[in-house]
Amino acid sequence: MHEYHEAIHIIEHAVDEAKAQGKNKVTRINLVIGESSGYSGDSIAMHFEDAAKGTICEGAEIHVRPVKTMLRCPNCHELFVRKPFHFECPHCGTEGVPSEVGKEMSIESIEAE
Repeated sequence: MHEYHEAIHIIEHAVDEAKAQGKNKVTRINLVIGESSGYSGDSIAMHFEDAAKGTICEGAEIHVRPVKTMLRCPNCHELFVRKPFHFECPHCGTEGVPSEVGKEMSIESIEAE
């Protein structure tokens, strides 16, 4: 259900941004959602469609750019996507640690007319 509240936040931000640009219709919202963010792009889109009714965001397309979760090597500092059941850095073999990459959920851009 946290996707519903996030959809409301997205609508509020998009309306504010469109009005600041002198636009009266939001046509597309581009989101970045990390696979470890706890958010589902499909669920956000579903809640967005319902919550946007009667706003300048009604009918806007939601586009999600997924971001893979990455580990960081504490030795060589490289970021890498872990393989199933393997946490070793492919560059030096040190066990990777969690990074912030893949945990994000943000609005990348808004298109309006």
